Amino acid sequence: MSITLPPDLLRWAPPPRKFRYARVGHAGQFALPRLIIEETWDDPTEQDGRLVFRRISRVVGDKPRIIEDALIGYGEDGLTDLGTRNRGGVLTLWSPPQVVFPLTPTAGAAWEGTHTQGGTESHRSVELVPCTLHKNCLVAVSTSKRTTGILVMRSHYADGEGFCGFEALAQTVDRPSMRMWSEAITITRRSS
Repeated sequence: MSITLPPDLLRWAPPPRKFRYARVGHAGQFALPRLIIEETWDDPTEQDGRLVFRRISRVVGDKPRIIEDALIGYGEDGLTDLGTRNRGGVLTLWSPPQVVFPLTPTAGAAWEGTHTQGGTESHRSVELVPCTLHKNCLVAVSTSKRTTGILVMRSHYADGEGFCGFEALAQTVDRPSMRMWSEAITITRRSS
């Protein structure tokens, strides 16, 4: 690979090999089923000046199934969500790609944009804030607004460790609010 990742981005958001966690939460007053999710990250390819990883998220257990098949980019615009494949394998890209974590992460950094994917438009704003529970941790607080509702996501990144968990609130028209979070996280790192 001729593309090298910037040291600050690698320090805060190194790409894993595998990421496993329990997703728990509530829909209104009802508990959601506890699901074990496993993300596998393939080896990267070079595309458009980025290292691009295919990340497949599966529910594991008695009824395993793929819940997301996504492309994640690392490049001069930081860590980006490039797009997802549908069940038929058709890739739909975000235009422009959604910046998940910046190239040079610092508390107080903020960005926003309007992104389209297929027929969906999303206005997304993100701010990095210090974590109040852990030292050397930044939280990317993102708010995505669509005609169908709003998603607020708090993604935690630890200095030297990378992504280490999330909390989310989804409000959709005519449905109860959903609160979700991650627990019991294990990460398999890539060898350097």
